[in-house]
Amino acid sequence: MPPKIRITQEQIINTSIRIVRERGIENLNARAIAEMIGCSVHPIFRVYKSMDGLKDEVYKETEKIYNEIMYEVMSDPDNRFLNIGLAYIEFAKKEKNLFKLLFMSDAFENKSMLEIVGSTEGDDEVLEMIGKMTGLGKQFSQELYAGVWLTAHGIASMYATNNCRFSDDETRRLLNNSFKGLMIKLKIEEEEK
Repeated sequence: MPPKIRITQEQIINTSIRIVRERGIENLNARAIAEMIGCSVHPIFRVYKSMDGLKDEVYKETEKIYNEIMYEVMSDPDNRFLNIGLAYIEFAKKEKNLFKLLFMSDAFENKSMLEIVGSTEGDDEVLEMIGKMTGLGKQFSQELYAGVWLTAHGIASMYATNNCRFSDDETRRLLNNSFKGLMIKLKIEEEEK
């Protein structure tokens, strides 16, 4: 009898990410994974007790993919904040289904905008950078971050759903205008405080 092929957790996760990339999270199921690996569903459920557990792992792995991209962008000292927004939009262009999983799902359900900004890994560093760039205090830096993030998210969401085709120059201009306009408004508010 030939030896049994052992299906690893890494194979299952990598295959799951591939399915999400190609078809979206809504098409991730044990049969699709098994078909792509070339096995039955039994090895999948030996490693994961449920599809919910597997989907949680896929979400975490997708966050790692996204965070690696963001850390790379943050290492560039020139225009770092603008580059973060541009990289976020680029992620939506290139990884539509992974972007939808992370940023167009119910992960932020019942959270305010200010709770979302500052809740992920690296946000404290971004807020500190904004404060240094603008001279704004923490609260106003957080509001600036939220406002620019909403602009970037809107553009990125349009790319992820195939509803826009801005040029890179238009995108850069929109983000810059959002940043500068909101910064001026927040500086005035902070001075009046």
